[in-house]
Formats: sequence, C-alpha cells, structure tokens
Amino acid sequence: MLQKIKYDLLIIICICFIAILFILYPILFSPKGTAYVTVYQNGAVYCKYPLADDRTISVTDERGYYNLLLINNATVKMSDAECPDKLCIKQGAISKNGESIICLPHKVVVQISSEEESDLDAITN
Repeated sequence: MLQKIKYDLLIIICICFIAILFILYPILFSPKGTAYVTVYQNGAVYCKYPLADDRTISVTDERGYYNLLLINNATVKMSDAECPDKLCIKQGAISKNGESIICLPHKVVVQISSEEESDLDAITN
C-alpha cells in the first residue's frame, strides 16, 4: 500500500513538472528578433517603424483619402480609414512576422517583418 502511494506521488510530481514546462516554454524560448512595421502605398515603401515604438501613422493618398494606423503594445491595427467597406479595420490587430493588413481601395499594405523565423509557412504567408 505504501509503495502504491509512492508511485502515485511520483506520477503527480511528473505531471506538475510537465505542466510547468508547458507554461514556461513560450516565455523562455520566445524569439528575440526586432520586428518592424512597413507600410507600402502603391507598391512603394511609405514608411518603416519598429513594432516596439507606440505611435500613430496617417497614410494619405493622392486623392486626399487617409488610413490611420495605430502601433501600440507591439501590435498594429488600422484604427480608421476613409474606404467604403472598412475591411482593413475589420481585419483587427496583427503582431507576428509575416502578417499583413491590406486596404485595396487606397492601395495600402501594412506588413510586419522581422529577423525571426515566421510561424507561417510558404502556403499561408
């Protein structure tokens, strides 16, 4: 009976250890590359900023229409736009290497690039 309790305790300790590893793994082994937000308009680079810098960027096209980008807490989102469908705003915030926000009416592309390897593969990128 005493030996059965020892084995039960050993199994419980192993399960707790594995659970702690699952919790700490992303914290200890997360990539440390510097990420940048690159904004393209009409296929040309409009501006490029570090993702770590909190700022608001206004992108205005030749007709005077604008897109308002918000970089905050290492995420980027389109906070306002003068396009009719507002799909770029509905895409939400992005934060990972290779993700992008696209506004077709204003020909604006917002993309995150980094030295770290992307979580996305060639098909989903």
